[in-house]
Amino acid sequence: MKCFRIDEGGYTGFDLLNADQRFQGASAVAIDNDEAVRLIKEHFPTLQASELKYRALSRRPANHARLLGLLRDIHAHFDCTTSIVDKRYLLTLFFVDYGVEPYYYEREFDLYADGRNYAAASLLYLTGPTLLGEAEFDELLLAFQLAVKEKSRS
Repeated sequence: MKCFRIDEGGYTGFDLLNADQRFQGASAVAIDNDEAVRLIKEHFPTLQASELKYRALSRRPANHARLLGLLRDIHAHFDCTTSIVDKRYLLTLFFVDYGVEPYYYEREFDLYADGRNYAAASLLYLTGPTLLGEAEFDELLLAFQLAVKEKSRS
């Protein structure tokens, strides 16, 4: 069985409207510990740390070629994937999933079939500020975000 190592960046907790970090990313690589150690030693032979921290490594221009070489090796020799999402869109998708889909479910319409929920969220994300007004759409998303955070089970 393959073991994937996963890491993320841009996580701001429940606050999907944080303007300072609009995007969140996650990457997964199918690699075992021995291979990871080998790659670290190969590309960063003088590094003492057992875990690579991109932010720290990328600050030094001397590491740029090493980082690119490491990425080339990973993409060429290991199963891997990366996903990046606009958190404002993600919140809009959650709004469709939790605020809109139940309406359609009660009427026996499958909003998840053929990705209709993604289509609805994309349409709302792109047209909501124009149809409702930018401030009003922002208020809607903020109110929904707070409602999800503060919901109770009663």
